[in-house]
Amino acid sequence: MIAGLYARVSTSRQEDQETIESQVVEIKARIEADGNMLAAENVFVDDGWTGEMLQRPGLDLMRDAAVDGKFEALYVYDRGRLSRVFAYQEIIIEELIDKGVKFVTLHDVQAQTPEERVLQAMQGVFHEYERVKIAERMRRGKLYKARNGILINGQAPYGYTYIPKQGNESAKIEINENEVDVVRKVFHWVGIERISIREVKRRLKDLGIRPKKGKREIWTSGPICRLLRNRVYEDGVVYYNKTEAIVAKKPLKPVKYKKIKRTSRRVRAREDWIPYQVPKILEDSWLFEKVQQILSFNRSFAGKQRKYDYLLSGLVYCECGSKRVGDGCNANGHYYYRCAEKLYKFPLEGNCKAHGVNAMVLDGLTWLNLKKFLGDKETLRQQAEKWLGQQAAQDGVLQAGQIKLRKLLDDLKQEEMRYAKAYGTGTLDFEQFQELTKEQRRKKQSYELQVKELGTKVTEAAVIKPEETDRLCKAAELVLAEIAWDDKKKIIRDIVDKITIYEGGEVELRGHLPLFDQKLGYEPIGRDSRISKCWQEYAV
Repeated sequence: MIAGLYARVSTSRQEDQETIESQVVEIKARIEADGNMLAAENVFVDDGWTGEMLQRPGLDLMRDAAVDGKFEALYVYDRGRLSRVFAYQEIIIEELIDKGVKFVTLHDVQAQTPEERVLQAMQGVFHEYERVKIAERMRRGKLYKARNGILINGQAPYGYTYIPKQGNESAKIEINENEVDVVRKVFHWVGIERISIREVKRRLKDLGIRPKKGKREIWTSGPICRLLRNRVYEDGVVYYNKTEAIVAKKPLKPVKYKKIKRTSRRVRAREDWIPYQVPKILEDSWLFEKVQQILSFNRSFAGKQRKYDYLLSGLVYCECGSKRVGDGCNANGHYYYRCAEKLYKFPLEGNCKAHGVNAMVLDGLTWLNLKKFLGDKETLRQQAEKWLGQQAAQDGVLQAGQIKLRKLLDDLKQEEMRYAKAYGTGTLDFEQFQELTKEQRRKKQSYELQVKELGTKVTEAAVIKPEETDRLCKAAELVLAEIAWDDKKKIIRDIVDKITIYEGGEVELRGHLPLFDQKLGYEPIGRDSRISKCWQEYAV
């Protein structure tokens, strides 16, 4: 019999301890003892993948191979290797059985009879219970230690070093002598010298100071800002239980496979934080507070205090593919759109050698040409014809609505005649007749008003003719001549998709002219489907 093998461990610690290899060795020995054959392509392994997730690369390959009939029996260490969730275990085992694959677990009861199947399922439930029990024990144990002054978190901020537990001595956090001066320098640069974050990045590069864990050799804005906002340097307190792991609602990087389910974190309530004292790095609290004021001011007002309002912000691209962004002014007072690749890589040298483009010139020329295009007689004529074509289609909808309403009016007249006959024969008394005819009159007035409204709309839709483009041109010219700056921006964002600047000064603008549709679809029956009493009963 051709066999398949599946093994899984859930943590990197288990990977380091080689428990995955021990599983594989034990399963292979059992396969050999049963006299079955195991091909290398039928060995499926998930290293460091949580059993909570059903989507795992090794598991998916195994399930696909079972569908393709590549093995006749699947061997696992126990049911918990398939999943720690009982429902997932049952799904996978049922899939295997449906495909004629025998399921063999080394440390669970073999399900040869209905009774054994129930017993094995109970063991599967205990695998799930075991996961929950272990997680709860670890959580409570960590909280107990943290509340008794034992350091749990091994993540030391920049400027500190985590010292693991050694013998009877508990773990602790100490000052890192190589990094402490860097922290003090950064706070001094920002709080005393008042330099920008960009300049901090440049100085750190010039001094050859690398970030603690970054994949890049240079500091980026994020770690520097987090360092400046970290209050541990001022009060010497780190916290355990400050955040909790949660399932990401909007993942930044949607991927098919995740090793863990809870990939995001959220801050817990302040009263749940457990403090732990560490040495202070900043001797003066006022310096930390001053830096916070500077960062708060920059965050609140920097974007609003721009000396030049870039008309094409977010739309300009370089020929290398990067965006061009506003980069302040030079000594001559000119503002430029520069390739962001240089700015993002700073203080490293960028690969793009494209020069900056004068923002005032590009903004002015773009608006001038756009205004000329929008006021062009032929362009307006084409757009008017498109709009009229849509209006003609809408007229058909309006006319169909009129026909429906007139039919309803005819039905009301017939109904009124029936009520009159019933009153004449004595079937209805005068009060009943009045009540019924009152409701009929109300509906009749409503339908007649709707017919009149539709007739007006059809007439208005037919007023605009293609030959009136001269009047449209004059109106467009007047509007564009007196348009405000914010309205210019709105028009540009409605029309322009992308502006690409090529070396040599060539400018390519890509955009579209939106045709503003009037949605005049009409359904008269729904307007009067409920009488006023019914509306009152269902009003919320």
